[in-house]
Amino acid sequence: MKSLVMTAAAAATMLFATQNINAQTSSEDVAMTKTEVQAPAQQDGFEKVETSALPEKVTAAVAADKAGATVDQAFYNEKLKVYKLMLQAEGAEMETAYINEEGKWVKIQKK
Repeated sequence: MKSLVMTAAAAATMLFATQNINAQTSSEDVAMTKTEVQAPAQQDGFEKVETSALPEKVTAAVAADKAGATVDQAFYNEKLKVYKLMLQAEGAEMETAYINEEGKWVKIQKK
């Protein structure tokens, strides 16, 4: 009977020791994991630019043709030589518009 109690105690000790080792291993793995955050890439080839860097012809076209709208965000596609503008007018939803470097509005065909 004494050996049965000792065997049960030894088995319980080994079980708890194994659990402790597994817990330590997994917490070390979590501590070593690094997370890198990257800005979302534009899927359409446009790269973000500062609105203050927009050409004068572009800002003049926005003022003339989109009265009351302001450029909230701007993106530029080097290959197409086209700006993608996120325009915000008071009380309206955000509008996406495309304009070339000469201040002419263009339509972009989506694939």
